[in-house]
Amino acid sequence: MTERPLSVLHVLESPSWTGAMAQTFARCTGLVRRGHRVTLVTTPGSILERRAREAGLDVVPADLRSELNPVVIARLVGLIVTRSVDIVHAHRAHAHSLGLIASALTLRPFVLSRRVSFRPKDNVGSRLKYRSRAVTRIIAVSRAVKDVLVDYGVSPDRVEVVYSGSDPTVYRSGLDGERVRRELGIPADVPLVGKVANFYSGWKGHDTFLAAAAKVSERRPRAWFLLVGHETDSANMRAMVERVGLADRVALAGHRSDVPDVLAALDVSVNSPRAGEGLSGAVRESLAAGIPVVATDVGGNREIVFDGETGLLVSPENPDALAAAIGRLLDDRGLAARLAANGARFVRDRLTVERMVEETERVYREVLSERRGR
Repeated sequence: MTERPLSVLHVLESPSWTGAMAQTFARCTGLVRRGHRVTLVTTPGSILERRAREAGLDVVPADLRSELNPVVIARLVGLIVTRSVDIVHAHRAHAHSLGLIASALTLRPFVLSRRVSFRPKDNVGSRLKYRSRAVTRIIAVSRAVKDVLVDYGVSPDRVEVVYSGSDPTVYRSGLDGERVRRELGIPADVPLVGKVANFYSGWKGHDTFLAAAAKVSERRPRAWFLLVGHETDSANMRAMVERVGLADRVALAGHRSDVPDVLAALDVSVNSPRAGEGLSGAVRESLAAGIPVVATDVGGNREIVFDGETGLLVSPENPDALAAAIGRLLDDRGLAARLAANGARFVRDRLTVERMVEETERVYREVLSERRGR
C-alpha cells in the first residue's frame, strides 16, 4: 500500500545564510520532490525566504526574534489547523520554543533539529525544551550531538541521528577556482590552504588556523592562505593576520555565495574548531568537492574524517599538529589525492541530500506510527 503524503510545518529563524539554513532549504525542497506538502515559516526578507519562494515553496514570513511571541504562536497554531499539518519540525532556539508551544496546543508531534555539540544550558527553559516528553524526537546531525544530549538527560530513544547531506553533482564540472584566485589576488601557481566557515567565532578556531599557517609558511614561503565566512574580512581578523606576520599571504574573503568555486581553488581545506562542531558543513562540502581535508578531532568531525582514509585528524588547539598535517598534504600529493578520492566517495555513498531527506521522512513516519499506536 502506498503511504500517503505528509503535511510538514518547518519553523526556522534565519537572519543570515548559514549551514542550518542551507540544510533546511535542502530538506524542504527534497520533501516536496518526494510528494509531501511543506510549509516553511521563516524570517521576512531573509535569504532563506527569497530562495524558498524562488523554489516554489509555501513560505510564511514571521518575526521569530522572540521565543514567546503570542502572535507568532497563534499564527503557527492557525497554520497547523488550516493546513492539516502532521508534523511540526523546528530548527534553532527561537523556532524550538515557538514550535514546541504551537505543537503542544494542537496535539501534533514535534521534531527538533540539533546541529551543535555544545551541551545545552542547564536552566529551566533548556531543560524543558530538551527533556520534555512534548519533544517527540530530536534529530541530531551526528552521534557526537546525540551523546551530548543523552548526557544532558534526554532519553536515547528520542534522539535520531540523521547526517546532513551534500549534493555531489554540484562538484562534477563547471567550477571556476581560477576565477576565485584572480578575484582575491592569489597567484595561480601557489599552494592555497583555506578555512571556510559560515561565520567568525572564537570556538571556530581561526586563531589556531592562523598560528598553523605561520608555521607552514616558515618551510613553504610560497604558500597562501584563505579565510571565508561572515566577519572573516573584519578589522579584528586583519589584526590577527598582522600579528602572525602573514598580511601579504592571507586573503580575507568575507561571505561568499560561490563556495563550490572557492573550494575548487584550494589545495587543502582546514576545519579547526576547538569545540561545538556538530557535523561541519565545510568539511562535508570539501569532501564532496574532492579537496583533501585536515580537521580537528572534535564533535562530529571524527564521524566523517577517518584519519588516513578520508582526511587527517589532529588534536584541537594544537597549531604544531595542524601545521604538520597541512604540510604533509602539501608535500605528498599522492596521499592528498588518495584521501580526496576516498572522501568524495564517502559523501556519494553516505552523505547525500537524498539520503538525508529519506531518513527524515523515516523519522516522521515512525513518530506518526507511534502516535497512532497509543
